[in-house]
Amino acid sequence: MKNIITTFILSLVAVGAIKAQVGVGTTSPQEALHIAGTGSTVRIDGLNSSQNTNNLGGSSTYNVVADKDGTLTLGKLSGEISSESNIPSPVVVQTQSNSALNSAELYQKNFTLTQRAMVVITYYVALDFSTYDGTAKIDDGRAKVAHNYFYLGNGSTANTSKSYGMTSVVYTNINCDTATGLVYNSRSTTIALDAGNYSVHLQGAVFGGGLTDDAAFRVEFGNGDRLDIQAIYL
Repeated sequence: MKNIITTFILSLVAVGAIKAQVGVGTTSPQEALHIAGTGSTVRIDGLNSSQNTNNLGGSSTYNVVADKDGTLTLGKLSGEISSESNIPSPVVVQTQSNSALNSAELYQKNFTLTQRAMVVITYYVALDFSTYDGTAKIDDGRAKVAHNYFYLGNGSTANTSKSYGMTSVVYTNINCDTATGLVYNSRSTTIALDAGNYSVHLQGAVFGGGLTDDAAFRVEFGNGDRLDIQAIYL
């Protein structure tokens, strides 16, 4: 009976040791699971191309991520979230009547991230300068400045405490044939964002110096625009 009890206790100790640390290719595991050997790999059939839509097969490799519970899965595929025009008709933004700074939102574009990612936001927009009332081209020789930039929002409201992607163009003309046609502002910005709902709020701003009414003008933003949003999932 004593031998039976001793054997039983030793068996429990052995089981406890096995449960504490498991070694594959080693008799002295250093972690809960220790796989030894040069070029050692782990295979999880649930992550292969026939059982997981995030695995496209071929010779590519795919990121394995852990959720908040420590469950392993394949990360979302990086790529394009959106690429489209967002201004169906030009948006007119005038300076203040004394040519001081004025701005307006040109559009809002919503998008969703399912996990943390580096998000690349690229926009371009066409601009057409004219006099304050829009009846003639500019020929007063004064510098006219137009800015574009965007705010990030939560899918409805913009966070105006921080702007991104600022870019500007300066236009002037005097006593000669007025150049016609569109000019363009464009910018690309990369931002690290957590999973969630977001929105891009593109702004247009115009400034003529704020010194005199004669320097007031307007810009039509549109007649050509595009917003590209790409996610590089982490």
